[in-house]
Amino acid sequence: MSIETIVAITVPLIALIFTAMTFKKNADKDTGASAAERATMNANITYIRSSVDEIKLDNKAMQKDVSELTKKVVEVEASVKAAHTRIDDLMKG
Repeated sequence: MSIETIVAITVPLIALIFTAMTFKKNADKDTGASAAERATMNANITYIRSSVDEIKLDNKAMQKDVSELTKKVVEVEASVKAAHTRIDDLMKG
């Protein structure tokens, strides 16, 4: 074998090895970036989920407050009606 033949075989093999190494390195970077992106998305989803749960709790508390206020308004309306009746009786008599 001549030197030209050895060089002709060796140079493409070295280029192929470097290409494979570069491809592997880039694939590892892509995997790392993808994992980081996925972790960020999962953290955001967890935050959104906890925010929704908090909103639900606040909504339930508000519904309870509205229910209590509705009961109080009904009681006040009955009291006002009774007061008007008494006032009307006093005005007549």
